[in-house]
Amino acid sequence: MKWPLLLSTIGIFCFFSNFSCSKVNLPDTQLGNWVQAAPIGNSPRGYCASFVIGDRAYVGLGYNESAPRPGRLKDFWTFSVDSGWTQLEDFPGAPRSNAAAFTIGNYGYVGVGWDEANIYQDFYQYDPAGHRWTKKADYHDPRYDAVGFSVQGKGYIGTGFNVYAKNDFYRYDPDQDSWTLVPGTSGNFSKRTRAVAFVYKDKAYIVTGSSNGVMTRDMWSFDPSQSSAWHQLPNITNTDSRTFDDGYTDIQREYATAFVNGDQAYLTTGSNVSMQTSTWAYDFASEQWTRRTSYPKSPRNGAVSFTIKGFSFLGTGFSGSNATYDDFDQFQPKVAFNPNDY
Repeated sequence: MKWPLLLSTIGIFCFFSNFSCSKVNLPDTQLGNWVQAAPIGNSPRGYCASFVIGDRAYVGLGYNESAPRPGRLKDFWTFSVDSGWTQLEDFPGAPRSNAAAFTIGNYGYVGVGWDEANIYQDFYQYDPAGHRWTKKADYHDPRYDAVGFSVQGKGYIGTGFNVYAKNDFYRYDPDQDSWTLVPGTSGNFSKRTRAVAFVYKDKAYIVTGSSNGVMTRDMWSFDPSQSSAWHQLPNITNTDSRTFDDGYTDIQREYATAFVNGDQAYLTTGSNVSMQTSTWAYDFASEQWTRRTSYPKSPRNGAVSFTIKGFSFLGTGFSGSNATYDDFDQFQPKVAFNPNDY
């Protein structure tokens, strides 16, 4: 089954040219355009897993309030800018949500997660060339709401929750099919669950999340090529004596989603006391955050996002009122917000 990509003509023109749609000295809160895209091809869902291989994104699993008990899904879908959504072979493990995923080379990996009755530690590889899933070595322990990423040919899963919030990370070696504790994790940064991770130029970045009901404020980068792999970055609240963080009033959150486009990362949706739609851009060179156009649809937790062919997309999620979403939108970071595109 395929769904066509629905992008407005105006939005695509603005994305590529910036000529007629951008404004000089545009306020930060009006920079970044949102354009409706094609919904995922099956059930609405929140707390999915996703990874990217080449020019395709892969999205699956998740929570749906109408699914058979315990309300979890196991279907998987792939998305391309050219052909839209196509359904794949189902995930071979139990239906679940709040799993972790990453890509190494030409393979995607998905594992851990939960279904309210069970917390999982099993782990699987997806081969898009053979259209098949393969069971791999179990993760270190059962957990959910962890983050996953890959850098320099290895995969990593860490943080998350099982009885209490975690701050450890384990490295996956695809050649050995084995997991190893990453040195220096415990104690380096605060325990957290429901955080986000993103990768830029062979470094991973971990930020947001919560522990014991308190939103974390520290942010870290991880570079395994360095003798001290973990490096603390400026906090995401107003804690510095300088003025750059004076406006950092609502970056803290949990269940957000983040993606990289160009030389910036973007963070949006999620919750902190109430659900958030504010969008923030992180500049890797300055290590500072700047507001961008807020997400224009209903606020939500547990959305997924990805960038393929230079296009960034955000979709799915859970509203907190027992409602899930199947919609997706494209974010155009260099274009002025145009409500007519939406």
